[in-house]
Amino acid sequence: MITRLIALVVALACLFGPVRSSMARDAAGAHDVLTLRQVLDAVAAAHPQLEAARERVRGAEGDALAARGGFDPQLRVRGSTRRSGRSPTAASTSSCASRPPLGSAGVRRLAARTRRFRRLRSAGQDRLGREVRAGVSLPLWQGGPIDRRRADLQVTDLGRRAAEADVDVRLLELERGRPRVLGMGRRRAAARGAAAPARARRRPRRCAAAASRRRQHPEVEGLENRRAILERKGRLVAAERALEQAALELARHLRDDGGEIVVPMADRLPPAFPEPPAADPLEAALSDALARRPELRRVLLQRDAAQVEARLARNNLSPRIDIDAYVAKDLGLVAPEYRYLLPAEFVAGISIELPLPLRAARGKLRRARADHARLDAELRWMTDVVAIELRDAHSALVAAHARHSRESSCRSPMRSSRPSGGASTSATARSCSSTCGSRRPPTRPRRSSTR
Repeated sequence: MITRLIALVVALACLFGPVRSSMARDAAGAHDVLTLRQVLDAVAAAHPQLEAARERVRGAEGDALAARGGFDPQLRVRGSTRRSGRSPTAASTSSCASRPPLGSAGVRRLAARTRRFRRLRSAGQDRLGREVRAGVSLPLWQGGPIDRRRADLQVTDLGRRAAEADVDVRLLELERGRPRVLGMGRRRAAARGAAAPARARRRPRRCAAAASRRRQHPEVEGLENRRAILERKGRLVAAERALEQAALELARHLRDDGGEIVVPMADRLPPAFPEPPAADPLEAALSDALARRPELRRVLLQRDAAQVEARLARNNLSPRIDIDAYVAKDLGLVAPEYRYLLPAEFVAGISIELPLPLRAARGKLRRARADHARLDAELRWMTDVVAIELRDAHSALVAAHARHSRESSCRSPMRSSRPSGGASTSATARSCSSTCGSRRPPTRPRRSSTR
């Protein structure tokens, strides 16, 4: 009987061992450390602002495709008939026209046309005829260096790149939530650690207060300790509130697979900050930041697009002078009296068009110049802001490295002097507090216990 009971216990242990390990793994996975990669993956998967930025990129790609469609060839077919009159005819015309962008020179129209007609006669004999024509229209001034179609090509390409830079701007804004949560978590841990010694000293101070009451002495030290406890409790409450606020702010970006908001818990915070990188030279970091910051790149691309619009508006102030030329050739049955039409003919012409007040062109040029000046001012302002932010971050990083090295140098002599006695330890602590620049406020001098 005992043997069977032992075998049953062993079997149950073997059965529920993997279950317990899997439950432990699930519990550990539910509260794993929140890393930056998890935040970025959640943001890239289901964040609404990032999805909206990507849709703007798709919209810009659609605008670029529509701009390229301005150079698509057009096929046109036309038929006509005339039954009354001296010579009834039936004709059909088919033409294909295109506007190819030939580098910096524009072609207003490049066309080829075929016209087929049949002359109907009352005698019962029909005559067929064809005409083939090919021509080109070249703008010399207005529309030559730039026109609306080529400007749309450049503007839509710049708009697509600006939309891609806007995606990087959104990612950069969303990445800044996790370090703030880490900072609030470390502040809460520091406030909790500062409140623990005061609570630990409260019991012996109560005994001292009772003894002082028996000796009819004031409870100065007990009141001071209670004041320190209340002050540190207030700091702890403020740190917990700041941590909760930062977690809720991060929860706007942190989402699960279904797109629902996930509020990170305090137990998912890492135990400490990662090791800070070494500070690069300020000038190199500044030039690198000005070249790589996406908000600067976005405004720069928008300014380039405004410059293209200004070029187009300035070109529209010029007169429109076009040269037209075409070659025509008649084919088919031709009456003897019309045989002079059989040789090919070449026709060239020039056309000039100029609106006299030029109010539309001048108004568009004024608007384009204003947009370019506005974006240029915004770019200068954002460049100054990025430079100031980078200088402040560089100064904070250098100060953090210096503080970390001083604290490390202060900890090592305190650990080495701990076994030798309390006097040397206190002397080392006083020297470290004086050299390391502790941010702890100066303590009040103790009052004498006897009057």
